[in-house]
Amino acid sequence: MLAVLVARRGRPVPAEVILDLVWGEAALGLTPATVHTVVSRLRRQLGEQLVVTTDAGYLVPSEAGIDADRFAASVRETSPGEDPASRAARLREALGEWWGDTAYSGVPDELVLAERVRLEELRRRARTELAEILVDSTDSEAVAEALTTSLELVAEHPLDESAAVLAMRAADRLQRPAEALEIYAGLQRRLRDELGVDPGPAAAGAHARLLAREPTSSVSAAGRRVPLGLRLPAPTSPVVGRESQTAEVVSLLTDGHRLVTITGIGGVGKSRLLVEVGAALTEATHPAEVTYVSLAGRDERDAQSLAAGIAMSWGLPVRSPANRQLAGHEAGHESGHESGHDAGDQVAGLVGALRSADTTVLVDEAEWALAPVAELAAAVLAGCPGIRLVVASRAPLGVVGERVFPLAPLAVPAPSAAVEAMRSAPAVRLLVARLADRGAAASDPAALSSTELTALAEVARRLDGLPLALELVAAHATTATLPDLPDLADRPLELHSREVGRDPRQQSLRSTLAWSVGRLRPQTREALAALAVFADPFTPVAARAVCGLDVASTSAALAELAAHHVVALDRAGDGLRFRLLHTVRDYALELLVTTGRLERVRHRHARWFAAVWRDSPLTDELVEHVGRTHHDHLVALEHLLAQRDADAAADVCLALGRRWLFVEAHGPGLRWTAEVLATPALCAQQWARLRILRAALAQQIDWSPDEHTLIAAALHDDPDWTCQLRLMSAIASYDGGEIAAARTHLDEGLDVARARAPHHVAELVATRAVVDAAEGLAEQALAGAREAQARTSVDSAQRASAVELLTVLPKVGVALLDAGRPQEAYDVLDAAARQAAERFGIAATATVAVNAGWAALATGRPDLASGWFARALVGPQAFVAPAAIGEAASGAGAALAGTRHPAAAELLGIGQWLLNASGSVLAPSLARHVAAAVEIAGSTPPPPSWSAELAFARVVQLVGKDRSEVRPQTARAQ
Repeated sequence: MLAVLVARRGRPVPAEVILDLVWGEAALGLTPATVHTVVSRLRRQLGEQLVVTTDAGYLVPSEAGIDADRFAASVRETSPGEDPASRAARLREALGEWWGDTAYSGVPDELVLAERVRLEELRRRARTELAEILVDSTDSEAVAEALTTSLELVAEHPLDESAAVLAMRAADRLQRPAEALEIYAGLQRRLRDELGVDPGPAAAGAHARLLAREPTSSVSAAGRRVPLGLRLPAPTSPVVGRESQTAEVVSLLTDGHRLVTITGIGGVGKSRLLVEVGAALTEATHPAEVTYVSLAGRDERDAQSLAAGIAMSWGLPVRSPANRQLAGHEAGHESGHESGHDAGDQVAGLVGALRSADTTVLVDEAEWALAPVAELAAAVLAGCPGIRLVVASRAPLGVVGERVFPLAPLAVPAPSAAVEAMRSAPAVRLLVARLADRGAAASDPAALSSTELTALAEVARRLDGLPLALELVAAHATTATLPDLPDLADRPLELHSREVGRDPRQQSLRSTLAWSVGRLRPQTREALAALAVFADPFTPVAARAVCGLDVASTSAALAELAAHHVVALDRAGDGLRFRLLHTVRDYALELLVTTGRLERVRHRHARWFAAVWRDSPLTDELVEHVGRTHHDHLVALEHLLAQRDADAAADVCLALGRRWLFVEAHGPGLRWTAEVLATPALCAQQWARLRILRAALAQQIDWSPDEHTLIAAALHDDPDWTCQLRLMSAIASYDGGEIAAARTHLDEGLDVARARAPHHVAELVATRAVVDAAEGLAEQALAGAREAQARTSVDSAQRASAVELLTVLPKVGVALLDAGRPQEAYDVLDAAARQAAERFGIAATATVAVNAGWAALATGRPDLASGWFARALVGPQAFVAPAAIGEAASGAGAALAGTRHPAAAELLGIGQWLLNASGSVLAPSLARHVAAAVEIAGSTPPPPSWSAELAFARVVQLVGKDRSEVRPQTARAQ
């Protein structure tokens, strides 16, 4: 019971919930008095204040001295701006809080799984960060420790490429390149064996750098041609969208690979690609001998039976066991004894018959007899130097020398793709071709209207580009119009083929998936069903939390699912992520519902996303992860709100909110924060955090002085959000012209940040520099701007993190602008916007855009300034708060006044009207630009009857008429 309360510390847990969690089915007949008895015993053993009784239940206070909190806080307090020795010391201190390797050791998973996985993942990241610091040390003992730590991480997480790269770096620095190469070889072997993929770019690059200092060698073999005379199947329709894959497989054979296995999920087109490869080989300038064998429906249980069956179908002269025994000495050792088989071995007989052959054998549907095929392939490769094998199988063979060629579904167009991109997308091309076969569409995609192409592109996306699914939809097109096809694609498992001659396993997606899933181990099938709750790609750690398995069982299940292509690998950077195709997810969800585990798994999913970023500061990793799993976070939030789990819902909302703030997505944030704040039983700390988040999203503070006091009190043991509160309060005071109050908030925030939240120091210093500049303290402002840049450990935007690019550097730019350095300010802001887009794929926020607009205006470039102000006012990341809109409108008006634009006066008038209505004032340097513009163009305020919403709509209308594209890369030339 203590573990339940500690894992939910700071949050009351009703006695009924404790009974259900701790006693389970044994709770029948027990009353809350049982819980009270155990609580009394805990108080006697551990102190009266450990467990507090409230009206809502029992709780362990958040300020209780829990080692898990000390560990997480120490990790959070490390900052990239610190010197390496200090960071290493903090990380060692954090890791010193651990006892053993498992959080909540001895407590059942069902009570603490999400918290356990969160803490263990945080420990892994801390150990990785410590090893990254040590590997760059000049002390060989530190580098040796980095190697030991990284090898331990590899042992615990065998598919973690980042840990393997770190170990390679450490071994190389210790002058042990052979060990580094062996680490890579082990990683490559595990990835190929378990997932059928090669290492990612970082590992491959490190390996290439090592090989640049190592000699290489190659071996080739030649043989004589012995034609076997079996023909390829003749396709009934042209292939679409597989031209490049055909060429790649042929190239692999040309490069010397003798066993290429084409793998992929059922219905992806493996058999068709195999036939196309055969056709390409026979039609080449120097045609190769090609033969074909299909194993569909074969019932051979071992390699001996398979070898005999193939030899018979090919008409090869393989002697019977009795004849081979009589002829053993005549044939010599090479025919039997040397390869380790007895004289009656059918495998040895087939190898002997093919020993002089020079041909490429195409083996289709090897999944019917995977183990026998693997054994036979190994024997043929070893004993027949002229034989090359191309195998189509739902899973790799696992044979030495095998080159796995994963076949992905056809590429689909992006939701925002242009018409030409939709026409050329392989999945759309296949769908159009199959529709044309049935007379349901023109054979040329160029003849289709944009509406029809949009519908077909949506079908392709919903079916993940899976060829079988596209063909099944096309088969039903005679009873539906093209715009109606997306509705059919919403029910892919219900589609059945109406065509004569199609393989029974491929007459419906349900049949295809059932055949694949039915061959998995029971535990793997259960894991697949649980994974159906993920809406986005997921990591192995997340899979473990949702499936409820230990690390080894999770890894084994994922490896089996990936090997059979039931889950797809989704590489992002050098991390491994998995995803389910929509059709597979639908099928897996049916399995989950059938087993009656849906609600339990959904709850684990929600608890994991509540825990994963709990109490974490804003980092690039958080922004990237929440962006990548945004849908999963929303699903978790909806589930927790439905369960009235207020504090867990707040955890998810806060993680989402940090992402929304970062990209200035105000609308969703305001909606969801309001819903969570309205949930009963929300603890004071979570309430305070959400109030700050909501104010930041609304770009204005909506609390009274008394509420401010309550918020601050609730955050007394939360340095991260205390700094956020001080920063928000300072910005609000600055916008209202209360410079002294802003400075007070910043000084208080800096005291907390320097002591307990160093990641906030740079932004607070930069904000103080803005305040200094507003007071006319130019030298002090410049010093603060320089200090903020130094604390981010960057001398240019090229080295900044995404968080620094869009939080710290924009404030540095404003300070430089107000301190009389407009060109330097523009350079910083322009670089921040460009680097955020180029390196992180994040559009410049409205805050960056409006500040860049003022800087461009100050350097005499009104056209460029107009474009920046337009970006702050139009689009998905536009301002929503009246004060911010007023500032941007004023800037847009000032920029247009410089070009004598007729809209300038109205923009200037509306901008001032909005600023007055919100009680905000412009900084002195900005106000001077506006005053000069009013002298030129005048100012036309809106009618008194207008609302702020109407004024905003008019601003967007005016700006939209003259919106110009800003191209930061050419800005300096203007």
